[in-house]
Amino acid sequence: MKKTSRQFIVAYIIIAGTLWTASQWWEKGLATKKKEVIISPNKCYRIESYKPFWLLPTFFHPWTHPDKSTPPVWFSQWISPGFDRLYDNRSGELIGESEIYDFGLSGGYGVSWGNKRQPAVYAGMIYIGPNTSDCIGDQPTTFKLEE
Repeated sequence: MKKTSRQFIVAYIIIAGTLWTASQWWEKGLATKKKEVIISPNKCYRIESYKPFWLLPTFFHPWTHPDKSTPPVWFSQWISPGFDRLYDNRSGELIGESEIYDFGLSGGYGVSWGNKRQPAVYAGMIYIGPNTSDCIGDQPTTFKLEE
């Protein structure tokens, strides 16, 4: 192999790797907020939904199942790509963030606010984040509801 073709291949790999790394940030960093906001019944948590900022068409993004039971599927058409962010509704602090999933295929099934056995918030099968120590399963210990 000639030196120039080897340099071209190395440069291509470096550029592709750099773009891939940057795209992992901008997918969520430049995401647009959807209008869906879910507040837990006892007002401990807030879930906000976002649409990722993708430059390439959806079929260039691998589709993964939320329970990781199957390998990622490449070149599949997404229905509604998005991700959720979980906030402490009392302080506004970001608690957790889901991976990007196709909510059209793997979303739904309601929201689980957690419990003592599994202190985590899920939207269907999609893990969003952990419960805070003072509000396990949306049951506040130091927060009183306003009448």
